[in-house]
Amino acid sequence: MRRVEILQRLSGTVRDELVSFVDGITAQLGARPLSDHLWLDLRSGGSDGFLVFTVAEPATVGLAVVSATHDGRLLEVAVRPGHDAATVALDLADTAIEAVTRTGGGRLTWWVDDADPDVDALAATHGLALHRRLHELRRPLPHAERSPVATRAFVPGADDEAWLAVNNRAFADHGEQGGWTLETLALRLAEPWFDADGFRVLDDAEGRMVAFCWTKVHHEQSPPLGEIYVIAVDPGAHGRGLGTALTLAGLDWMTDHGIAEASLWVDAGNTAAVAMYERLGFEVHRTRTAFAGTLEEP
Repeated sequence: MRRVEILQRLSGTVRDELVSFVDGITAQLGARPLSDHLWLDLRSGGSDGFLVFTVAEPATVGLAVVSATHDGRLLEVAVRPGHDAATVALDLADTAIEAVTRTGGGRLTWWVDDADPDVDALAATHGLALHRRLHELRRPLPHAERSPVATRAFVPGADDEAWLAVNNRAFADHGEQGGWTLETLALRLAEPWFDADGFRVLDDAEGRMVAFCWTKVHHEQSPPLGEIYVIAVDPGAHGRGLGTALTLAGLDWMTDHGIAEASLWVDAGNTAAVAMYERLGFEVHRTRTAFAGTLEEP
């Protein structure tokens, strides 16, 4: 077991060093190893329930981040590719899970890429069981079909409350996407990648927001990759085919802005959504796995 340093709050210098470390891994892999929730918490220096674990040999070779969500805590690990990366990742995860157990326990979800028998075994040791699998799907653009509905751009400030209501109803049982607040939304709207025009909204005849397709362009990749970042239909508007229509609206926007490939994330267990995206020509690119459980403080 390597020596792992544990941090609760990050000073400006340490925070900048760790952000730079993650940026370096992103450049090597072509994709950021931390989800937006943990990435934003790391960049801000931490919030309630925040913990960072680092391994240095002597420069940083890996880190783990724990952050609070509305239904527990979330854990992810980022390790520099190279010799012994898998062992470093396991050491960091093991220490992080033990620390969460010692500091009150509770619900923990650990997300990993490319789960293997060693990951399965460590999760089982701590009482974490397979919880979810997320597929990243991709397809080339343009799509042969255009959206049959007319959408508009999101208006920051004017649409915030209405969007939160639709989002939180649609994702009421979702750990990361549900339970958003104005502050949660504001952090995303302040991101350099945010483009209000690419945040497509559908209103009903009375002017009420009923669905949306929020796109994100990964300009750090070459060529740029378009992502359907969040898409949802208000539960009261289900059954009208709006999921397909809003997906196409997002793909239309990407195509009209020169994007040649689209991606999105979908729960592998959501067979209806997976089937819908497959009908639209998406194929599995990679899969992330979540292990979850309730940790009991000794």
